[in-house]
Amino acid sequence: MGSDEALLLRILIMIVFGAITAGVASSKGRNATGWFFIGFFFGCIGLIIILCLSNLKEDQARWDANNVEQRRLREQLRQEQMKNEAYRKHTAARLDAHDQRLGVDTRQTEPVSLPAARPQAISVGPIDPTPPPGLPAHHWFTHEDGEQRGPYSFALLQRRARQGSLDASTLVWVEGMQGWQTAHSIPNLFQA
Repeated sequence: MGSDEALLLRILIMIVFGAITAGVASSKGRNATGWFFIGFFFGCIGLIIILCLSNLKEDQARWDANNVEQRRLREQLRQEQMKNEAYRKHTAARLDAHDQRLGVDTRQTEPVSLPAARPQAISVGPIDPTPPPGLPAHHWFTHEDGEQRGPYSFALLQRRARQGSLDASTLVWVEGMQGWQTAHSIPNLFQA
């Protein structure tokens, strides 16, 4: 084999490596011309490098799918926020109507002054869990520390009164009452 044939064989091998490298590069979304020359001059090393590199087409497809998913999630979050805001407004409107009917303002922003020390309960003797005539035994509400609390059973309110955790001046309400009344004015709540 002569030197011309060896040179021709060498150039043929370089072209084959260049073509294979360019084909792999093209299938991976990379510049085929540039990789042809890398394969042509570096041979096997160029081919190994392009085989190790990531597929740009697959990367772009993943990136696009990720963007679509993020847009979908952002839209879903926006819709959830809109629903929550609508629900909050609806709830506030219903509470305002309830407050107006009861003649109270639960949106009061000024702090309610609390007594320095809670007075001791004034009840002595056994507890009679019977609510006042015409009033239910359950679903009692209190207005303490600037907020409405409850529902409570009448027996629980009596227990709180006896333990001293319910102040005689605390406002109390249950369905059937004309409006909020002080706890001390409710019959059977504070035992004499």
